[in-house]
Amino acid sequence: MQAKLRIEETKMAALEAERRAAKEAGEKEASEASKRIAAAPSQQEAAKPQLIADSSNLNLQPQGSGSNRTKKSQTTGDVVRAAQTALTLEQGRLLKLKELEEANRTLIMTSNMDFSNHERHISRLIRQIRGIKENVRVKASELVKILKNPSCPQTISVAAFAKKVIWIVSLVCCSYKVVSHCESPDNAVFACGHVIVLVTSQVPQAMDLILAEFHRACIYTVPKHIVYSKSFFESKEAYYKDIGHREDDGKLESEKDYLKRLESYMKLYGALVQTEVQGVPNIHGPKEGWAWLARFLNDLPANMYTAVALNAFLQTAGFALFRKYKSQFTKMLLIILNDFLKALREREDSELNPIILEIQSYIEDNKFRQEPEGRSLQGQLLSSRVYSY
Repeated sequence: MQAKLRIEETKMAALEAERRAAKEAGEKEASEASKRIAAAPSQQEAAKPQLIADSSNLNLQPQGSGSNRTKKSQTTGDVVRAAQTALTLEQGRLLKLKELEEANRTLIMTSNMDFSNHERHISRLIRQIRGIKENVRVKASELVKILKNPSCPQTISVAAFAKKVIWIVSLVCCSYKVVSHCESPDNAVFACGHVIVLVTSQVPQAMDLILAEFHRACIYTVPKHIVYSKSFFESKEAYYKDIGHREDDGKLESEKDYLKRLESYMKLYGALVQTEVQGVPNIHGPKEGWAWLARFLNDLPANMYTAVALNAFLQTAGFALFRKYKSQFTKMLLIILNDFLKALREREDSELNPIILEIQSYIEDNKFRQEPEGRSLQGQLLSSRVYSY
């Protein structure tokens, strides 16, 4: 058993080294994107359709330009819309998660120990997260203790935490009944964002696994969009499964339910990237949120899926991104207002009108200057005990 634990420690150390390298690459990309936005035209000139420059691809066409990327093809490159750097990060994270899950299956099969109690304890703690500072401190502390408990291999406990924190909180956003003490879905995502930051500051290798679970649950957290093509997909049902529609008893979930889940994942992702706790580093913080927005506007088409994803992200992350990037962020919003929303209107789909009006109101009414409800946790201030386990 000790030998197995040493092997696991070696694997986790390798994952941490890869995570640091990916983080450094992401920070460099976000920094370059910020410089290009800073050099963008003035707000008056920004009223014209223009391109957000993602450092991974500087020659893309503005959305709605009629470029060859919109043509149907049997090649994956024409079906998948995303920045290459985003796809590379996604593939790397998913590969780490897959390898970890395979190693865990082998470990469970060859071990005479039952680790299910640890997993249930993790689930119970996540379900008990509330938007109160002392609650967040306590739950984060207890979760870290489980993840560092030598009686359970860390690969198993970390994988369980990554999976449960995405799944349970997404349910909170879709239903108020999952966490009885949670005042609202937004309260839940912001509180959970704090818990993730606090836990990953002590167990950093967990962040890539959390991001992998995000990507597996919702492709727009990459960000990535898959275009339907009759020449590529065997059926419309196959396409829906590929973009993340759930299947229950052979029946795919409705479009309404899918969009509701998409929104919940994006709210949690937005809450994570904007979370700032004094004295505690956020491994996947505002710089990654800024890079996400640049890649999104640069590569994804305007449709119902992307509109819901963008709106949910702005609702939770917009305030913090505005505080950090100021005029650079407002230039991003002008591009959304004058390019992305214009492309949505050109689809002439009446079902898009509510989401168009919501995004338009968010920008024109300066709602990004208002701190979203639930962002500031209630109760006494977080003390140094939060990260002194």
